[in-house]
Amino acid sequence: MNKTANFQLTQWEKTDRIMMEDFNRDNAAIDTALKSNADGVAALQTALASCGNCKIVYGTYTGTGKYGRENPNKLTFDGNPLFVIIKGSIGSAPTLGIQAMRGWNTAYTGSADSSTVCHLTWGEHSLSWYNSQSSSDQFNTSDSVYPYIALFATQE
Repeated sequence: MNKTANFQLTQWEKTDRIMMEDFNRDNAAIDTALKSNADGVAALQTALASCGNCKIVYGTYTGTGKYGRENPNKLTFDGNPLFVIIKGSIGSAPTLGIQAMRGWNTAYTGSADSSTVCHLTWGEHSLSWYNSQSSSDQFNTSDSVYPYIALFATQE
């Protein structure tokens, strides 16, 4: 009588005498293997549920050339972003950017001097900002494309 490679299940030949004990042993081995697989899947699902707590949204917007309190930029989302990063226009120095965490009311676009400060306003599903000095410090230079990424809690 031959056995399978993985679970040592009985492989019958035409001349073998079939025994109930062999069938019961094979069924028990199959049942144990299936239960082990089901337990493994359940453990993975539990582990996956606790991995990460963040939804990520990204995109771009195109600058209009306007700036100041009366001309804020605004990004609107399907939920409440916790953290938003806006980078300098595509092709500009990669170190420039606005990092905005929910609750902050200012962010600096370059050096930490008053000319580069952006004033932030958080809405229920949005972030607005303005700079009083220039459209470039507001990240709103006309026709420039600005990438952004927003992080959300998965409970939303």
